[in-house]
Amino acid sequence: MNDNIIVCSRVRLARNLSDKPFSNNTDINNANVVLDNVFSTLNGVSNFNFYKCKNLKNEVLEEMLEDHLISSELINNSDISGVAISQDNTVSIMVNEEDHIRAQCILEGLNLKNAYDIISDIDNEINQSLNFAFDERLGFLTACPTNVGTGLRASVMMFLPGISLTNNVQEMINAVSKFGICVRGAYGEGSNANGYLFQISNQFSLGKSEEEIVQLVESTALKICDLEIRARKLLLDTNHDNLMDDIYRAYGILSNCYKITTSEAIELLSKVKLGCDIDLIRLKTPEVVDDLLKNVSPLKINKLSSKMLNANERDIFRADYIGRVMKNNRIN
Repeated sequence: MNDNIIVCSRVRLARNLSDKPFSNNTDINNANVVLDNVFSTLNGVSNFNFYKCKNLKNEVLEEMLEDHLISSELINNSDISGVAISQDNTVSIMVNEEDHIRAQCILEGLNLKNAYDIISDIDNEINQSLNFAFDERLGFLTACPTNVGTGLRASVMMFLPGISLTNNVQEMINAVSKFGICVRGAYGEGSNANGYLFQISNQFSLGKSEEEIVQLVESTALKICDLEIRARKLLLDTNHDNLMDDIYRAYGILSNCYKITTSEAIELLSKVKLGCDIDLIRLKTPEVVDDLLKNVSPLKINKLSSKMLNANERDIFRADYIGRVMKNNRIN
């Protein structure tokens, strides 16, 4: 059941070079030295593709952002920033973001320990060539005080329609915050939980070891899974008919509408995904709902259509695309 709740795991390390001003205080010459040094070091560590943001089109950067490979801060610093991305897109090393280095690994499902091992090995390799800013008492020094210490942020993306529909999101947030865990939307701080997607992560980096932080976030995610399972059971036991009607209405609109916006598509697809997860609706390949959720944004619709569509044209194309997939996967 956890596979239907935990979408992916991410471990990110924030690092700065000891001999250069931090990114928010640097000049273009120092920034370029940092970028070149990090890229040169990574070139000998693993098989990465290297990109300087100033050389990339806006739509390429936006797609990387949608795919969680880079951050909005990296785009804001595009004149001095860059990113190294692994061949399988599981690892990305952002350079000259808020910190000199933001190294992250994202893996499907509950895989925090594996993600930590992968990014920790890369971090150790970089540190053999480049000296990190480090204080014996405070740990790794970072631009944001909440990252001082280990510089580690462990997060789990979770699909929580049960907790959302039973109006228990705030109760969950209050409960986990006592243990130093924060709850955000799918794209981090300030983002909304569209499609019932929430990001669970450690709030502070100081006072615990890297391994302890990973264990804390993993154990919290498993407890939230238990809450979500109970919430889904409650919905089925107390609101079965209305829930089924809501899910089938969502399926009906997605299969037959002429036009649909991104936000409505995400809302309705998330209901169908819930229906598949709890066996209220059957599709030949339930995984297509996840694929659709990844491909309904304006950027992805333009890419699928091979055209630069206006908003109305995108809504029509999106509806046709979703409708065809839904009808092809229907079980009569």
